[in-house]
Amino acid sequence: MAAVTRSPGDIAVDLFDRVGGLRQLKWLLPVLISLGIMVALIVYLRPLYESGEDAFITTGFAIFLCAFLSALPPVLCFVQNVSRRRQLSKLESMQDLPLAKTTSYRVAKASMETGRLVVDADYALPIFLYFFITFVGFVAIFLGYSRAQYFTPATVLLGGLQDRTQGASFVLYQLHTFAVVAMAFMGSYVYVLGRILDRINNNDLYPISLYYYTARIIIACAAAAVLRHAFVLFGNAGDAVLPQQVSTNIGAALLILVGFTVGFAPDLFILVMSRKAFQYFKIWGSRSEPDGKNLPRSLPLLMIDDLTREKIDRLNELGIDSAQILARQNPFVLLPRLPYDLGLIVDWIAQAQLYVLVKDKALESLRTVCVRNILDLAIRLGNDDAARKEICGLLVISDSAGIVLLQQLREDPLFLRLHELAAALRPEAS
Repeated sequence: MAAVTRSPGDIAVDLFDRVGGLRQLKWLLPVLISLGIMVALIVYLRPLYESGEDAFITTGFAIFLCAFLSALPPVLCFVQNVSRRRQLSKLESMQDLPLAKTTSYRVAKASMETGRLVVDADYALPIFLYFFITFVGFVAIFLGYSRAQYFTPATVLLGGLQDRTQGASFVLYQLHTFAVVAMAFMGSYVYVLGRILDRINNNDLYPISLYYYTARIIIACAAAAVLRHAFVLFGNAGDAVLPQQVSTNIGAALLILVGFTVGFAPDLFILVMSRKAFQYFKIWGSRSEPDGKNLPRSLPLLMIDDLTREKIDRLNELGIDSAQILARQNPFVLLPRLPYDLGLIVDWIAQAQLYVLVKDKALESLRTVCVRNILDLAIRLGNDDAARKEICGLLVISDSAGIVLLQQLREDPLFLRLHELAAALRPEAS
């Protein structure tokens, strides 16, 4: 077998990538140094909070989990530029084809070439802040919950307006509040971990995103604590706030579930609590919600031919969760990130554009006469009077409205770009 020879240019590019990747790792040094210092302090101060011969094993495992879970998101941030070169090379492989002359191709290539996908000094502080907050949170959860003496001093966040003279009952109340806050912290961590992976997959991770996620964790924990103290105001869940009953009825499970859910959507629960307070004091002055009959219909991706649940999940990873969003996509932006043929992606987008235009019932009617996507609709409306009248009858519009509808499509830049790309996909006449 003949040996594969590599050009000096390829070797230079690989070497540059490796050196660049090592240089990027220096922005993890503050995280690693801080992690080492905090772990050393926890181990050194162990006699202050530990007792018993077997307690060190539990503490050591807890410290390991704290370090691993808090360092995982910062490490993931450094892989966001791994897929960029593969995506770009996939587009560059088409530069000699007629497709490269289309507007969609030029826009996608320019966007990928100019995108800033490298972790640099701007990421150092937000990565460190996010790591620090999560590490402190995990230490508090794994090392604090098992020590009741930490909950003896009264605190506003954990105790609220409960009677501090109740002794053990008050301590138990603060411990239960801490459990709810811990569940909110875990829910927020799981949410942020998924969002970071989505942003890395979409080449959309910026320093401000990490600041936002850090603040979101703090907000979720505070909102969970307030909701725990005010839980009696919501429905018939008053039993859940009573320390002597919280471990024996359904209110305990409900509080844990609510705490975890607050971590996923703190804004929603803050809005609910604000509305409750405004309504109670009769200062609610916002406009009422619109009538459900006037709300627009959802446009699920299941209406697109051959979009199974597996394919929809893959599109969801790219932030495409409805036909409305799919109809506005650039096929060349999706092509390097999806394992599907360009023609199939173009067909999906064309179907989505037709679905957005005519909605459910008309879409089914058009499919009975072999009009599957927006490109087919344009052909039927423009090439033959009889065909146009048939289509207008299915759409329940007049013939003159059909002519205007065709003009609307010819003025739509998204349709024009898709039409241009579809024309470039046609094989040249021999």
